[in-house]
Amino acid sequence: MTQYSVSGARKVLHRYHTLGLDGLGDGRADNPGAPTVLTEAEQQQFAARLREDFDQGIVWSGKMVQDWIQTHFGKTVYLGRTYEFMRLAGFSPQRPRPRHVGGNEADQEAFKSKS
Repeated sequence: MTQYSVSGARKVLHRYHTLGLDGLGDGRADNPGAPTVLTEAEQQQFAARLREDFDQGIVWSGKMVQDWIQTHFGKTVYLGRTYEFMRLAGFSPQRPRPRHVGGNEADQEAFKSKS
């Protein structure tokens, strides 16, 4: 009826017996989560560099972000976290789709106008 597993129900009962009604509350409310990797100042410095390079037409990849953070801040970050830093700076890691070498622009436009 409660959809608790046997072990889960035992954990809840144990918390109730040791902490009383406070043990039945949601313990996630006090969990701040993982600490941030970059400080606010480091994030702003990174965002400024990202904007500067974007204005010059340089598009950063996750590997470039990873190397830059290692070089400038001495911190090692996972590749997946680099995209989080880019989004916080207001950028999304996107590149245009590659064009086929033998593609014909006129034929493509004619095809688009048919549909």
